[in-house]
Amino acid sequence: MSSRPRNRALSVLPMNNPIQEYAWGSQQMLARFLGQEIPSPVPQAELWMGAHPKAPSQVWVNGEWRRLDQLINEQPHHLLGKNLGRIGPDLPFLLKVLAVDKPLSLQVHPNAKQAWAGFQREEAQAVPLQAPERKYKDPNPKPECICAMEPFWGLCGFRPPAEIIDWFSWLDSQALEEEIDILGRELGESQDVLAEMLDSLLSMKPRRRRRVLEQVEKRVARGAGQDMLDPAYWLGVLVREYPQDISVLAALFLQLVHLEPGQAAFLPPGQLHAYLYGMGLEIMANSDNVLRAGLTPKHVDIQELLWILSFDSQPAQILQPEPVEPGWSRYPLMTEEFALSVLELGSGCSELTLAGQGVQILLCTQGELLVSDEQMEESQHIGQGQSVCIPSCVPKWKISGQGRAYRAQTGI
Repeated sequence: MSSRPRNRALSVLPMNNPIQEYAWGSQQMLARFLGQEIPSPVPQAELWMGAHPKAPSQVWVNGEWRRLDQLINEQPHHLLGKNLGRIGPDLPFLLKVLAVDKPLSLQVHPNAKQAWAGFQREEAQAVPLQAPERKYKDPNPKPECICAMEPFWGLCGFRPPAEIIDWFSWLDSQALEEEIDILGRELGESQDVLAEMLDSLLSMKPRRRRRVLEQVEKRVARGAGQDMLDPAYWLGVLVREYPQDISVLAALFLQLVHLEPGQAAFLPPGQLHAYLYGMGLEIMANSDNVLRAGLTPKHVDIQELLWILSFDSQPAQILQPEPVEPGWSRYPLMTEEFALSVLELGSGCSELTLAGQGVQILLCTQGELLVSDEQMEESQHIGQGQSVCIPSCVPKWKISGQGRAYRAQTGI
């Protein structure tokens, strides 16, 4: 940051954001993005920008660093503005930069009704919030969107039953005949078939599970492919990371998603997914509710997972930013909790003036930019990896320079 601001009231607030260190993170990606020493001492997985109590950002206000969640509690109307009554006294979204060097867990998030019911049930049962078996940490839904900053790979949503049969047959494993028979039945809706198939896989007896995984390892050893567009390639990756986990078959029964930089995928509640590799910007509802199916040492609850899951065989929603005006494009997201747009400043557009529109977080991902609150006569320079929070009380602000920034704000 070029200089510390002279805040007389809430204006454009520089942010200091925490890094989450998980085993699946990278010692290269985030360190390179943030201009730190490479490699980092430990894997860095997520850069959090928001007010989640687990790891809130700090903002520079009146000569000191303050926790953003505490500042919102003290001045909710100034920070959240007109959205306060609709979203409550909390920042409704959380913005992250993900550095995925190893596959994440196979997981799903609840919708609003499911989250509320699950949270109330576990509260009534007095399950501690930090207990490993606790599934609902808050009563909020968790839609999310991942936007690729570098080529990004993931699994998202079920394949049609016929495609899964082809891939399971490719394994040449008699031990999977039960699941193949389920997928081939006429049960009416494909959702019913997929639900029964997944239940059968995840509930598989240990002896049969060992037989399936032995066959998977043999098939991978014969050649799982070197093309990252080939699901068999990712089956090999998952088998090496989780050799005892039947959930490695997700590489075959879920759809492979490849995002080029700037492309995004929206993951509604109920959609089974796993991130595989790459660096991306993730925006989500400010929730920590996760139901896991596998590819993790953490708690798995199969019956709760099946209750949460949607079994539609629909292609993942790949989103391109849609132009609003020169230098400003918006991703077509339809969610109450968040919206995402990208600002491109350069020779074609060197300056943009934008309305407040509620609380916002602005992250610079390339170049050098100047963010100005002309009413308060406050300006902040941000470079790659730096961010600012723009409170709702800032009615209008300007951005100029050369570079790219992503803007997170409340949704529809």
